[in-house]
Amino acid sequence: MHQILKIFSVLLLIFVVNLHFAAPSHASQTAMGTQLNMDNLPVSRRIKESLGEKPYAKSEVETHDDKTQSLNYLIAGLHKKNCSYAMVKLSQYERYEDFVDFVTKSEYSDSKERIRLYLSHTFLPFNMVLDFKIKRITGPGSYPFQFDAGFLKGLKGMINVSKHKERCLFATTAKWRGPDSGIPDSVFSFFSQALGRLAMERLFRVSETL
Repeated sequence: MHQILKIFSVLLLIFVVNLHFAAPSHASQTAMGTQLNMDNLPVSRRIKESLGEKPYAKSEVETHDDKTQSLNYLIAGLHKKNCSYAMVKLSQYERYEDFVDFVTKSEYSDSKERIRLYLSHTFLPFNMVLDFKIKRITGPGSYPFQFDAGFLKGLKGMINVSKHKERCLFATTAKWRGPDSGIPDSVFSFFSQALGRLAMERLFRVSETL
């Protein structure tokens, strides 16, 4: 159960929020590589065509001989509305308690750029609180992030928001290598993919109406 708690926390952070959120980058290249859009998204044409119906997530987890473990993560989805419309609700972090059923209370300070989420779910062995720094995502751009605490300390990633045919594409990548988490690779991979899709589907659904 504690393994699921770890994975659940990671997926919430990877898709919904991140630590030490940097300002959006508008250059074609970043420290994490080329910014992602529908043209260069590293998935097959079939998957791209299905993004409008359901999110796609891929999680590659590997345990190495030097007692380290690595994660290579991608999640992408095509919102039914344009980016301006989608971000009206997705940027309202203080209202996540109204949007996601496992967030029982959410608070945000614009002056401190910090969010606090109170979580409760049958997957969790106990209630928990996430408190961290984050800027609001309000439109298209590429937003690099890095975890500076927790068992995935050092994880780096990028949240990409881009326009696609009057709709809005969200694509997040993350990479990490560190001490073995103790979570079996197959379990880590399965839950990270499933919970990532679940979180994106729920947030997309609530942000389709104002």
